[in-house]
Amino acid sequence: MTDHCDVIAAFVDNESVLADELAAALAAPDAREYLIDLLVLRGLVSETTRSEGSKAGPLDHSRSVGRGRWLVAAAAVLAVGVTTGFFAGRGSLDRLADVPPSPGPGVMSSGASGSSAPAPTHVIRMETGVDWTERSGGN
Repeated sequence: MTDHCDVIAAFVDNESVLADELAAALAAPDAREYLIDLLVLRGLVSETTRSEGSKAGPLDHSRSVGRGRWLVAAAAVLAVGVTTGFFAGRGSLDRLADVPPSPGPGVMSSGASGSSAPAPTHVIRMETGVDWTERSGGN
């Protein structure tokens, strides 16, 4: 390769080139043909990359936009869910604040339902020494 072709290659690769070197390279007919060959080759490679990029993914812009929209939608659903859960929990705490505390297990409050336990249908009587024997120490 000549020096002119190196200048043309650097120009096509977006490297820095001095203006007078580029002008001298474009004055040479073989360097102009080389520039045309490089531009055609670049066009062929970029078309192939675009068609393969839709399969591969990273080069396809519409796929990345779709992924971005999906992430935005997921974040919106998450924000709505967290906000709804917060206000639902806050409302249930407000309702619980209005209810008086229960007296405890086995204790019937006077304001409950006002009914008492039903009468037993069968009574079992146990007598010490007859039905069981008291022992100390768990023996």
